[in-house]
Amino acid sequence: MNSVTFITVLDSAELKKSLYAIFSQFGPILDIVALKTLKMRGQAFVVFSDIASATNALRSMQGFPFYDKPMVSIVMS
Repeated sequence: MNSVTFITVLDSAELKKSLYAIFSQFGPILDIVALKTLKMRGQAFVVFSDIASATNALRSMQGFPFYDKPMVSIVMS
């Protein structure tokens, strides 16, 4: 089963590269989806290959300052 960690309060052209660099330490990443619509701009989904990796990332990165803003993470499966 794949698991997705939802990230909000982000803004950067290098968003995907930065997220991969940060989140790859927690486990295999299948995809990173950065949204660009007006309502969802600055938000991203990091898709891990397993729930344990996503849960570990959630616990470790909650509130982590990223581009001077705290990350908000939600695990979705």
